[in-house]
Amino acid sequence: MLKRMCALAGMAVAVATLLVASANAAVNIRIEGPTVSIGDITLRIYATADAGETDNTIFGAINFPDALVNTNVAGNSQTPLFSSQGALTCTTAFCVAFSQVNPAGPIALNLTDTLIATTTFHVDPGNPPGTVINFRWRTTPSTQRLDWFGITNAPGHSVTVAAIPEPTTAALLGAGLLGIALAVRRRT
Repeated sequence: MLKRMCALAGMAVAVATLLVASANAAVNIRIEGPTVSIGDITLRIYATADAGETDNTIFGAINFPDALVNTNVAGNSQTPLFSSQGALTCTTAFCVAFSQVNPAGPIALNLTDTLIATTTFHVDPGNPPGTVINFRWRTTPSTQRLDWFGITNAPGHSVTVAAIPEPTTAALLGAGLLGIALAVRRRT
């Protein structure tokens, strides 16, 4: 009886380990800070595949609102993980963040929270402060959806356009701070 219980406990631990191991693949978009002013914004793609997952094709395209941002293909790059890298192209609806194939077949990468790609956009100057810009992984059609070691959908990222102080406002603020600093200096 004790042997059976130990065997069942061992099997339960093995199954639990397999379930946890199969859930270790992840891919996410990061942007420095929750707000962005007018100018370039760089999305950094970090990924994990550290539980022995294997794949021979990885692909990720990011949907974006064309009315709010412009693409900057020259600012896009991917870390070579497989032997063949695809083109990082953009349309008016999405940009390919990473596209790679290993013709020799599936392999394990054993990466943990590793930067695998950067994609840069230019925020349109006509966006009013408070505008929310959403960047989401492309999930359809199946030939152009996210594919990272079995993951076909993952959270995206949103940013809010921040107000940009006008030059005269900044100059007045600077003059006021200079005046306060001089007044404090004269008193001491």
